[in-house]
Amino acid sequence: MYIFVLQWPPALKSALGAGVSVPFGTVFSCFMVCCMIGSTLFSALSRAGVPAEDTMAGMLTMATLAMLAAMTLGLGGALVPLVAALFAFEACVGMYFPLIGTLRSKYLPDAYRGVIMNLFGIPLNLIVVGVFLSIDRLGMRGALSVSTLALGCATGAQLLLRSLVKKPSKAS
Repeated sequence: MYIFVLQWPPALKSALGAGVSVPFGTVFSCFMVCCMIGSTLFSALSRAGVPAEDTMAGMLTMATLAMLAAMTLGLGGALVPLVAALFAFEACVGMYFPLIGTLRSKYLPDAYRGVIMNLFGIPLNLIVVGVFLSIDRLGMRGALSVSTLALGCATGAQLLLRSLVKKPSKAS
């Protein structure tokens, strides 16, 4: 998400072409609406009894595909696919925050939650800083590729968690 935040303005500028101004305020407002839609979707799925592990797996898959679409389709100058991919990704961000809070409370003990989250924040920050220190070499496509790869890894990890949670215990 942090790489996305710093890459969407130049991506839109690139898709619109030189001399066309990007309505950043309008785009940001649309992003916030997409965030709200994602959060509302999470609430609806929770009320319907869908396990958070399943919702997270679906959301991460959608986020990975949206970032992949932004990377491959959008940067070629096609505005509509780029905007659609960015909006879909932002809806996933809206689902992410309530989802991760739910999963943290389920799997991380209160006494250690802060320490664990801070330790996991170190590699995250190293990736983000590394991407932005290398942005001249990576370019926008490279930065979005790193995001896509990280999302793919997160999706794989979530699918593994989901399969472990769904396995019946040997005692039953």
